[in-house]
Amino acid sequence: MSTPKVSVVIPTYNRAHLIGETLESVLAQTFGDYEIVVVDDGSTDDTRSVVTRVAPQARYIYQENTGIPEVLNVCIREARGEYIQHLGSDDVLIEDTLARSVALLDAHPEVALVHGAAWLIDGASERLSISRPDFATGDYIRCGREEIRDLLFSNHIVAPTVMARRQVMLATGLFDARFGLYEDWNLWTRIAKKHDIAYSHEPLVNYRVHSGPSGSIFHTASTGDIDRYRRMHLDEVLNDPSLRDVYAGVKRKALALHHMVVGKRGCETGEMWYARRSAVKAALSHPSAVPDAVQLFARTLAPTTLVNFVRRRREMRAQKLTTSGATTQGAPE
Repeated sequence: MSTPKVSVVIPTYNRAHLIGETLESVLAQTFGDYEIVVVDDGSTDDTRSVVTRVAPQARYIYQENTGIPEVLNVCIREARGEYIQHLGSDDVLIEDTLARSVALLDAHPEVALVHGAAWLIDGASERLSISRPDFATGDYIRCGREEIRDLLFSNHIVAPTVMARRQVMLATGLFDARFGLYEDWNLWTRIAKKHDIAYSHEPLVNYRVHSGPSGSIFHTASTGDIDRYRRMHLDEVLNDPSLRDVYAGVKRKALALHHMVVGKRGCETGEMWYARRSAVKAALSHPSAVPDAVQLFARTLAPTTLVNFVRRRREMRAQKLTTSGATTQGAPE
């Protein structure tokens, strides 16, 4: 059996109603030298039959439910291709995604990972907006340590846009479950410590955004979990002896943003004590955070009815923006 150039790996769990569209987008690629690996993490719906019907050539692997990091690692271990294309079982590749990413990796052996912009789509597969890093103005190839400087502030790499060299992923150590919600952010950063990174300003994938509390693990995660896992990741990077001096100048600013992210989450969940504490930490971490931290602190003192009213108004405005196709900066975190 010949080795494929690309392994398209698709972890899934109870996505029978969506994975068919995902598989069809792979089959429609202009690049043909690929295999499809579907790892089903204990689905109880008709996922198996959908995969068999839509893509009978796919390798379908069923396992008892283990959770996100481990199923992602099984995908990588099962892959046989030189390159691995990551794809969620609810996301949709643009027809020339594989061709574009393969061409870039073939032409630039120093690049270990390609990622790109993404169209955000809703449950009906309607395009809403484009997610791009707020610092990106076009395609780039750059030193991984420069990429990490921006990764310190947010995970701007949208996972289903990623194509990476399989051997690099194996050598780097795969996804680490210790980092909870941010295992992908952590892995991209570890790869960037030793390798160059490439970015496509043109979207590589249609990335599905689910509404409601079950739409994302971040909707159900506690403020404490977000605080703990985000801080674990940042501490690993900022305390790494090989990187500590490189990012010393932005450490306090990165920590200030971390506390603001956590504080805003505390406001969203009604944990005002957590939000107040985080606002104070943000202001003490870096002067640039003071104005936003003061506003955040003031929000925590407002009556709950007023906070809920303002939140609803913001959600309505955000919905109007997304339905009108406004550009979204940065990757969903």
